[in-house]
Amino acid sequence: MRIVYYVAASLDGRIAGPDHDLDFLETLSTEAGDHGYADFLGDIDGLVTGASTYEFMTAHSWPYGDLPCWLVTHRDDLPDIEGADIRRFAGDVRGLIAELEAAGLRRVWLIGGGNLAGQFLEADRLDELIVTVAPTFVGRGPSLADGELPLRRYRLVGLERAEDTEGVSLRYERDSD
Repeated sequence: MRIVYYVAASLDGRIAGPDHDLDFLETLSTEAGDHGYADFLGDIDGLVTGASTYEFMTAHSWPYGDLPCWLVTHRDDLPDIEGADIRRFAGDVRGLIAELEAAGLRRVWLIGGGNLAGQFLEADRLDELIVTVAPTFVGRGPSLADGELPLRRYRLVGLERAEDTEGVSLRYERDSD
């Protein structure tokens, strides 16, 4: 099983601005296509998200069909999303990783956020990163990954420039050391 962190970030490594706003993503809006997003989503068989990202999704339409989604939170006030397969998890992500493996998943998308990505990095189970860098600075807000992060090397395996938006997508895989 591979855990993939597919995310957009500003030049200063923020995945959202103050109050979790996503205005910086407008610099990546384009009429030229989805830059591989549909293909990526078609290769995913499970999702993992944190409470803040989930809250954002509850305010919008659920775009992931019936893909199983593990919501990592200790909160019990988050509503279910009609038609979504939401599975709640609270605890150490190592337990969640075991649960994902037991479900027979092969490629899991870690949707966000930075705190959760940091937990997967600490557990040494962030296998792939696909980061689309927006051509802007945000200044304040959640970062790409938070926590006491171990030194872990990743290899650059893909680079794609989105000429119409000035953004760039970087694809890294965990180095096997």
